[in-house]
Amino acid sequence: MKKLFSITLFFSCLLSWALLFVEVAIASDSSSVESSSQKIAIFYPRSKEPYRSIYQAIMKGSDSKAKSSSQPIVFERMILDKNFNSEIIALDLKAKGIVKTIVLGRLGWKLAKELSVYKEEDGRSSFQIVSGALPISPNGLSGISLITAPSALFDYLTDIAPTVKTIHFAYSKQSEWLLDIAKQAAIDKGLVLNAHKVTSTKEAFSYYKNLFKTNISNKDAIWLPLDRVASNDKVTLPLILEKAWSKEVVVFSSKPSHAKRGVLFSTYPDNFSMGAQLFTMVNELSQQPLQKNFAPLKSTLLAVNLRTAAHLGFKYTSKQQEAFKLTFPK
Repeated sequence: MKKLFSITLFFSCLLSWALLFVEVAIASDSSSVESSSQKIAIFYPRSKEPYRSIYQAIMKGSDSKAKSSSQPIVFERMILDKNFNSEIIALDLKAKGIVKTIVLGRLGWKLAKELSVYKEEDGRSSFQIVSGALPISPNGLSGISLITAPSALFDYLTDIAPTVKTIHFAYSKQSEWLLDIAKQAAIDKGLVLNAHKVTSTKEAFSYYKNLFKTNISNKDAIWLPLDRVASNDKVTLPLILEKAWSKEVVVFSSKPSHAKRGVLFSTYPDNFSMGAQLFTMVNELSQQPLQKNFAPLKSTLLAVNLRTAAHLGFKYTSKQQEAFKLTFPK
């Protein structure tokens, strides 16, 4: 009996040691995974639909891109309220060992500006921040604007309106940052870009009115940037749509709603792909922390007005039409 008790006691101790060893091993492995993981914070505004779904799609894009990373990625998703305290947020990020940060929307952009003042002892920024989901122009911060890249627009143009050789483009100070980018994109596509700077909506109206008095034809196109001065929806757009229809001139736009209004095509953001692009940018920024990266949006979807296309004499293959994410009229 004593012998049986001794044997039972021995195996009980052995089992306890084994379980203890497994627990230690699991804890050690968990600690190892945590320490080897890379943390990225994503801040987005508290919002209702449709903005909530937009932010969720962007974050899913970042998640998807992170899965191809060689290092495990841990995302800290944080909702921003209007009365956020950037000092508390900065302390929280430092306590969690988070340096890489993605911010979304106008509140996110505001947070990025406030976090950019935090510096390390050697003068480097404490946080590597990229901003997205906002139609911003270069402002000293890294990010991706919701304003479509001219290269993406001109790619669509050569596919959808192959007769076009010359692009007419009125811009104000608001969209002037796109000028050099657009010039290079036009050269790359073998297009001529005629750019004209305006300082008021009245001046933009006069420019387009005079443009339609020239011999423009189906070899010409008018590009409407996201610019409240140069491309005003209430003043210049009605004139452009009326004259372009009568002269059979292509009009394309960076504003999503313009395809519905009657321009040949316009673009809108591919939010999932934008999230992937933001993830890539914040990683590139970590490798070159002193360099600011800013880019127009290349992750876009296409909206086409088929009634306008038919009027202009354009016909599209089934493959082309499959690439049209929205078509008008409905």
